[in-house]
Amino acid sequence: MNRSARLTGRMPENILDDIARPFAGDLLERTRLSDRLTTYIDRLREGAVIAIDASWGEGKTWFARHWAASLQRTGHPVAYLDAFCQNDELDPFFILAAELALLLDDGQGTGDTIRGEAARLMNALVPLTGRLAALKTVALQASGTPLHDPAAGKASFRTASEDTENWIENRLRAYPSEKALFANFRQSLGRIVAASGKPVVIVLDELDRCRPSFAIRFLERIRHYFDMPNLVFVLPVTRVQLYEAVKSVYGPDTDAGAYLHKFVSFFLTLPVFPPNDPSRLAHVRAFIAATFTRHGMDAAEKKRQRFTELMTAWAALVPLSLQEVERATTFYILSDEPPEPGIATFLIVLKIRKPEWLKPLLENDRQALSGLSQGFLAKIVADSQKLPMSPDRYFNALKTFFDSETSNRMQDREVITRFQNDVLDPNSFYIESLEEIAYLIRMIAGNLDMNITG
Repeated sequence: MNRSARLTGRMPENILDDIARPFAGDLLERTRLSDRLTTYIDRLREGAVIAIDASWGEGKTWFARHWAASLQRTGHPVAYLDAFCQNDELDPFFILAAELALLLDDGQGTGDTIRGEAARLMNALVPLTGRLAALKTVALQASGTPLHDPAAGKASFRTASEDTENWIENRLRAYPSEKALFANFRQSLGRIVAASGKPVVIVLDELDRCRPSFAIRFLERIRHYFDMPNLVFVLPVTRVQLYEAVKSVYGPDTDAGAYLHKFVSFFLTLPVFPPNDPSRLAHVRAFIAATFTRHGMDAAEKKRQRFTELMTAWAALVPLSLQEVERATTFYILSDEPPEPGIATFLIVLKIRKPEWLKPLLENDRQALSGLSQGFLAKIVADSQKLPMSPDRYFNALKTFFDSETSNRMQDREVITRFQNDVLDPNSFYIESLEEIAYLIRMIAGNLDMNITG
């Protein structure tokens, strides 16, 4: 393994190695943003914490991984960490120091230098309460004394008090040496990081999904121990979730924005294309096709093409995030591709975004469903006129069916014809009544195993 490969993380487990070509199929112009950021950090040469802000499901993890893979291929030392998958009983200092030791190991003792300095510093960082709890437990267990023995409890309390006093006194004496340990760690790591030809980049993903205290401790450790030239941290986050983490730890009246700006150099909002933008629609189509391919299925099959077009339209109109589009497609696949994609797609969208309508729909409560038509579907029909694609007849046919409670017989025939032509596959079911449409919807919902109580 060459040094460049070693600096990019463990192989072949490194998640970045799964990306054969960074930003392949990039229809949202993320490559341009990646290039600008790379130019920025290469010129910066100072330490920085860059937060990439986007809502959940809008592709910030995809961007962060592909940018990290791109940096890796241009010789930057890069580590990619999923903060949510870390053991939150460990101090983030330990996690970051261990990753940097692994990342910057040149095979000539560099990694051991970082580990040694970090271990000495961490030993001084162990909290007093943790030390005393450990001492008390070990002492009682070694003597064989039951932990609930009152006499032993009083004795151990006296011992703990003495230990506390001795520990504090020793700590005060050791304070100058602990300051030196901190300085030595930063000097050693800073010298190693500075020797890298290009900025060292740590991508810390999913921080906003962590337990608030763990997430905030990560930020504080980065600021206090790893703020140094040539070391850049990238945090793909949803900013409002990080605000909530700050308020959870420090109280609801805390100015979360002001607090975070002590630790984050700047927030960069991931550009979001309008849902009906042609580039966005093309990306959603490609995303759905890639999901089919990942499951070993031919995306060009006729039913899947129909599902892809309709789900792309639903994604633009509801709208759905890419994460929700992936959930919808996976749900369709795992349901053994039910018949009539026009109905199945509608039901899947309801399951994901409007689950409160599933029960009246499955019970054929047409009166209750008038709200579905007059509210949700009415807006969908109006907005569908703005799409640069033509599924508007499909949405109209769905709405007309749910409006049909007050229709007369002639209008019923028109509703049936519309539904037959614009919602159903012309080569499958033949519908003769509104009741048959309602039955078909319930049947497909049953095949999709709609969990209306979940």
